[in-house]
Amino acid sequence: MNLLNSLKGLKLFLSNTKVFHLDKIVKNKSVAVIGAADSAFKKELGSYIDSFDYIIRVNRGAIKLDENKKRFVGTRTDILFHSFFEFSESGGGPIDLEILQAQNNKFLVNPNSNIRGLRIQWNYYKRNLTEIVTYYLPYILYKSITKNLNSFIPTVGFSALYTVLNSNCSKLYISGFTFFKTPYADDYRDNLKDVEKNFKFIEKQGLHNPDLELAEFLRQFNKNKNRIPIEMDPDLEDIVKRYGNF
Repeated sequence: MNLLNSLKGLKLFLSNTKVFHLDKIVKNKSVAVIGAADSAFKKELGSYIDSFDYIIRVNRGAIKLDENKKRFVGTRTDILFHSFFEFSESGGGPIDLEILQAQNNKFLVNPNSNIRGLRIQWNYYKRNLTEIVTYYLPYILYKSITKNLNSFIPTVGFSALYTVLNSNCSKLYISGFTFFKTPYADDYRDNLKDVEKNFKFIEKQGLHNPDLELAEFLRQFNKNKNRIPIEMDPDLEDIVKRYGNF
């Protein structure tokens, strides 16, 4: 049965995965990128966020989008960047297609388009045997995202930010990203809500490096801020002012 599912999953993977070209989608469109930090839930901006042409979320952020949270971060998930790890202990969490459909999701994107990441995406098809179309980032873009991370794997949120910052969107709003300097929002990963505990967990895993990601985010922000009007929540603005060079 496992071999049969592997073969079925491989066929589904080969038939239903496509390269994700964000530039073609968001050209001259406004984009809001909403992460999992508590900074996204300090002001009720749901209607404002819903006014953007595209709303991007990451990992389990879409599945955890209850009615109360929608007042703060909007109702749609047009594009979901997801690790395709669906296990409860992982950062990704379940991919609930029914919930995503209700949120108007059009693109389910795997940002890790290396061999390991594509294998995880194949495993998704093996587990679920679904014909849903999923996407992965162009390999050249993935190499650019990872170039300055010293062999660390980029977090899904960082990959989403990097991709949008280098797109041709007309306007960008960023909220819920603090590079692990503030807690997760409630009901996201409550077992890691303590900032120090989460940092130790990340350090022990040895997969990601938030400080390198922040440094690269600042480089990309400074490179593109005169080209794209960029608005941020106050917590991220404070981080940019503290760590940036402008």
